[in-house]
Amino acid sequence: MNVYDFDNTIYKGESLINFYFFCLRRDPRFIKFFFAITYNVIKYKLCLISNEKLMGLCEKYIFDSLEMCPVYEEWIDDFWKKNIKRIKAFYLAQKKEDDVILSAAFGVLLRPVCRIIGIKEENLLCSEIDIKEQKIIRLCFRETKPIIFDEKFGNVKIDNFYTDSFNDKPFIKRAENSFIVKGNKIKKIKKSTS
Repeated sequence: MNVYDFDNTIYKGESLINFYFFCLRRDPRFIKFFFAITYNVIKYKLCLISNEKLMGLCEKYIFDSLEMCPVYEEWIDDFWKKNIKRIKAFYLAQKKEDDVILSAAFGVLLRPVCRIIGIKEENLLCSEIDIKEQKIIRLCFRETKPIIFDEKFGNVKIDNFYTDSFNDKPFIKRAENSFIVKGNKIKKIKKSTS
């Protein structure tokens, strides 16, 4: 089994941020979220925000955004029509049927692109929301990623793991082979000893 982080690994950029700017171009009212999102994304990238704090902020901004955009599913489809080209060529060239995708981004945004590129829905492990209840079900980032993975797959062997961040150390250690992806450059950082 091969496991891939999504943003900045197989996708060029941060999908949630790119989607935010896509929405902003369509509706200038989205500007009201700009400074809060920017500030908190920086804190997230620097690991300076707790899961609880991030969950509260995400609930506030996600559901406020969805209320502003009742046709969000159409916008998501349009976003992927425009941004499918951001899926990196290295991934498309080596993609396998049983690949697992890990992401802190939300399933509502990622499920459509996974269908397009042929990833099984059950192999997408990401943050999830309940739109009707306006609640976050789970955040899939930092220490929760391995928990979510193990709940789904147990102690399965990971042949290859690809990420853009050393924050994914549990998977780097667990995989037979691990790779850091920076842009289009892939560097092997752990080699199987068998």
